[in-house]
This record gives sequence, C-alpha cells and structure tokens, in this order.
Amino acid sequence: MHPAQEPLFMHKNLLVAGLAVAALFPSIALAQQTCEQQHTNRTVGTVAGAGIGALAGSAVAGRGDHTTGAIVGGIAGALIGNQVTKGSADCAHAYGYYDGAGAWHATDVARADAQGYYNRGGQWIAGAPNGYYDSQARWVGASSDASASGYYDANNRWVPASADGYYAANGEWVSGAASGYYDNGRWVSGPTTGRYDARGRWISGAASGHRDANGAWIADAQPGYYDSNGRWRVGAVMGYYDARGRWTATSTPVSGNDANAMYDSRPSLNGSRDFQSRVARLDQRIRRGIDDGSLSRMEANRAQRELSSIRREEARMPHRRGRLNQRDDMRIDSRLDSLSSSLRLAREDGNRTY
Repeated sequence: MHPAQEPLFMHKNLLVAGLAVAALFPSIALAQQTCEQQHTNRTVGTVAGAGIGALAGSAVAGRGDHTTGAIVGGIAGALIGNQVTKGSADCAHAYGYYDGAGAWHATDVARADAQGYYNRGGQWIAGAPNGYYDSQARWVGASSDASASGYYDANNRWVPASADGYYAANGEWVSGAASGYYDNGRWVSGPTTGRYDARGRWISGAASGHRDANGAWIADAQPGYYDSNGRWRVGAVMGYYDARGRWTATSTPVSGNDANAMYDSRPSLNGSRDFQSRVARLDQRIRRGIDDGSLSRMEANRAQRELSSIRREEARMPHRRGRLNQRDDMRIDSRLDSLSSSLRLAREDGNRTY
C-alpha cells in the first residue's frame, strides 16, 4: 500500500467495523440494563465486536492488506462493541444492586460518589436501600433512621443492614453478614459475620442459612433476638438489626416454633404461633415512637413495661407442643391488641393514654 493511501485505508476500516458492530447490538444498546447485565453485555460486546470488526476489516481491505485490515478492524470493533453495549445504568454511582433473587451485590464505588442503587427489577432508586424484600418479593421500607440502614464492610463496600449475606465486588459470596452484634446485652458496632445460639451468644464466623434447590441463599430462623433494652428474648424469629442494634422483625412463622420453622410475611391466625414476632413488632413501634416524637420517654417506658408484663404472663402459661390453649391464647392476643391500639392512637390522634 502506498503511504499516501494509509489514512484513507484506516478510516475506511474503522467506519466499516463500526457500522458492522453497531448493527449487531441495537437491542442491547437501547435496553434498560442493570449493573449485572451491563457487565455481562460489555464483555460480550468487546469480544464479539473484535471478531466482527476483524472480519469486516479484512473483507474491505485491498489485495495483500487483509491481515492489516483484520487487525485494524478488530481493534476498532472491540472498542466500539464495548461502548455500544455500555447501556445507561449508572453503575459508577451505585452503592450496589439487587439481583433477580433479591441478593445484594456490593460495589467498589467510593462513599463520596455513591448516590443510589438498582432494585431487583432493575430500577434506579436514589439513596441507599433502607428496608428488605419479604417472602413475596415485595419491598418493605424500614422505619429506622436512614443513617442506620446499612454499613461499610472491611473493604469499604456498602451493605444493607437487612442483608444476611451479599456478593462482594469480586463475586465472592459473604454469608452471615451483620452490621454488629450483641455481647452480654451490649451492642458492638462494626461489620462482622456469624450467628446467635439459643442463649443469645454470638458465634463469630458461623453462618445461619442455606442454599435452596436453585442456589439462592435462604436465611434460617433465629433462636431469639435482643430487644431495645439489650435483653435476649427466646423464640424463633426472622429479622435483622440495623447499624445501631435495633431489631426489625421481617416475617411471622407459619409452621413450627423452632430454628427450622417455615416463615411468611403474612400474619398468622394462631396467636401463640406468632407471639414472638408480634412482640418484636410492638417493641419496634415503641422505638419508632420515641424517634419521631409521637411518644415521650415516660410513655414509651410505660408501653415497654406493659409489653414486658405480657411476655411474663405468656411465659407462665402452660404450653402444649409450644402452643397455648385457646383461652390463654385469646387473653394474650387481647392484651397485645390493646397495646397496639394505644400505640396507633398515640401516633394518629395524639391520644397518649394507656
């Protein structure tokens, strides 16, 4: 090739490679993508673009220039394929994203740059996630302060407090993740992994969950939880602690009353069966009342004393296979309902009498 023809030759190869690659990936370029899809598509686009560009560059090259044309076309095709399949997902400003199964994927985005995340449907949500997905894949917003909704792990990756496991930026699964733990009733803040035993003792490094048939991580029921006063409450529950050690109940049991119980987000029809979860939710509502000012400290203490009294009465009652008889069950339910109504009135109507 004459030296004077080289710029024209290069331009022609770049143009042909670009048109060929862009024509191949129109649907990928226009589709809404999550960070997960974006990473996969850009890898595929780079490799496929290089191959297509090389073929196109070789085909339009003059006689004796097929090798040079293939090289130029391959480089141009790889660059264009990478950019065409980039998509619109703002992964450079994402705390992370939820995949289709609801598992959290952390990123290496710097704290100052993080502005939002992608939910399991691929939608961009401003701010860090503050809540959890229930058993029906529905998002449930948490009442806790947004500043306590998550934490940064040892590698400076943001993790929702509700995630009992997550995928690190390198794709490795971290099980038993927690924003801290209770040690003899005292909250110790900081990223950790582990679980509690039946006596409320933290076992570091021991995950509490399993993989289902599809490989998705399923959290096991916990043998109890620490209430707002740092006291261990025995009984199978599902939930999580925010970054300040405040418990959030996420579901109620629909079968059994032990660590292997099946759980659902729907209320149970049997009061004795979901007693611990109801108590946990009331305890949570009392804390929320203190936080938002709908309850004074005195009123909150009165509500907590009533809740403790209900716990003691329930514990003294005879149980058969973990359940109360119908009369006792109705009495406990009535007391819980009364306390719940009082809290609701305090929030909605300003009536703070018990």
